[in-house]
Amino acid sequence: MRGGQAPGRAFLVVVLATAAVAIAPARWLRPWTTDLSGLLWVPLRPPAHLLTALRHWLRPAREDSSARDMQLLVEDRDHFRALWHSAQLRAEELQQRLAQIDRTNRMNRGGVPVEPLIVSVTGRGTGTSERFLSLAAGSRDGVREGDPAVIGGDVLVGRVLGTPTDASCWLAPIVDSSAGRLDVYIISADRPEAGPSEGVKAQIRPGARGLLVGEVDGSATRIAEGDIVRLSDATWKPSAQGMRVGVVRRVGRSDRSPLRTQVEVECGVDPSRLRQVTLKVEASR
Repeated sequence: MRGGQAPGRAFLVVVLATAAVAIAPARWLRPWTTDLSGLLWVPLRPPAHLLTALRHWLRPAREDSSARDMQLLVEDRDHFRALWHSAQLRAEELQQRLAQIDRTNRMNRGGVPVEPLIVSVTGRGTGTSERFLSLAAGSRDGVREGDPAVIGGDVLVGRVLGTPTDASCWLAPIVDSSAGRLDVYIISADRPEAGPSEGVKAQIRPGARGLLVGEVDGSATRIAEGDIVRLSDATWKPSAQGMRVGVVRRVGRSDRSPLRTQVEVECGVDPSRLRQVTLKVEASR
């Protein structure tokens, strides 16, 4: 009976010892538990070292030089990829420039040879001349006062105002009050290439909301919304003649003269949104 009670007593002693260790302050346990854990880890260290060596054998460490070489290859790839995309964009830009020049030459109706010059808009005016555009081209590029500017080869933007400097000039859009009155002819939208003799002559001037307004004889019933307005003004250079000013947006009776028809013309381009224009520099100079 005493032998049967011995295991029970040993178990009770272990439980009590465990409870005492659990509630004892950590500063009492730290000195001897550290040594005890070191002794318990002794039989486990050889297998741990063996498993670490096996891991390095199965998966060798990557050399630093190989990593650097790979990084350099990736950087070179990204660099040349960026150069390739830049070259593609440049090629597309050059194609668009060539198309603009070709169209400008084909749409030239003034009878004077021109040398189209594509220039960038570098700034805008202030105050009363806030619609003026500063262009990155000047006298050294052959630009002279009065040279017309177009986009798309046919849409009239305005003309050079004043004497250009060596590397820059000012462009006055046709919607600015400085453009004054414009002599134009209006042709049917069904016949966009018709000449002045087939159209209705009119005189228009800059108005409100960026429109051009004018009046024609009341008998000019052939005018309709959507008709095309082209320049035919002797005060402009020959290279500007026949260029597209805009389209008719409204036709009605004039309030000042009921026998005349009032037309409102929407310009073919908004100067405030331009980044480039094509100057029609006359080659005969």
